Amino acid sequence: MSSFSRMTDDYLRSLYIPHVYQHDIYAIDYQRLRDAGITLLTFDIDDTIATWLAADPPKTAKTLMEYLKGMGFRVVLLTNNKDARGSHFSQALGVSCVAQAEKPLTANFQRIQARFGVEKSQMAHIGNSQTSDVAGGRAFGITTCMVRAVWRVMETGNPLVKSEGRKLREELLARGLWRKHHKAVSGDQYYQLGETPPYLR
Repeated sequence: MSSFSRMTDDYLRSLYIPHVYQHDIYAIDYQRLRDAGITLLTFDIDDTIATWLAADPPKTAKTLMEYLKGMGFRVVLLTNNKDARGSHFSQALGVSCVAQAEKPLTANFQRIQARFGVEKSQMAHIGNSQTSDVAGGRAFGITTCMVRAVWRVMETGNPLVKSEGRKLREELLARGLWRKHHKAVSGDQYYQLGETPPYLR
């Protein structure tokens, strides 16, 4: 029995269900976020912007960051990875970075909020992990956008040992609270800010 099975439906919804779910960072409707009053975006790096093994961000990510800044967003990278990787991606993308963030802990979300002088309602976090990015952002009280991992490392070791993320997804699916296919398929259950997920309509 996982720890998730002992949580109530309301608690699981409040902590692990993202406000936005899309295929990748390029599919998010950022104008809809801007219209909702969001002015500060924080992005996870690994498996959100680039794969864990990528030495540099893709050119498309640099283009996106410039586009977002042109829309008036302030953009910060928020990664659990080391300072050196965060600094490299920060320079390559032309945005600020907070590394070793220890998500889902909320301390660095709070530091970013204080640094930029914004309200929580003006912040959104984009990442690929429900147990790290979504849980951290929702625990702090900001909008969360989840995307598929850019590249998923195949699980190794005992196939009977499930990751925490997998246990969570199975619990949410069993209760009919949220749905995500293991592999991207046509017509997947994507939704933008303010939309009801297709499987709940």
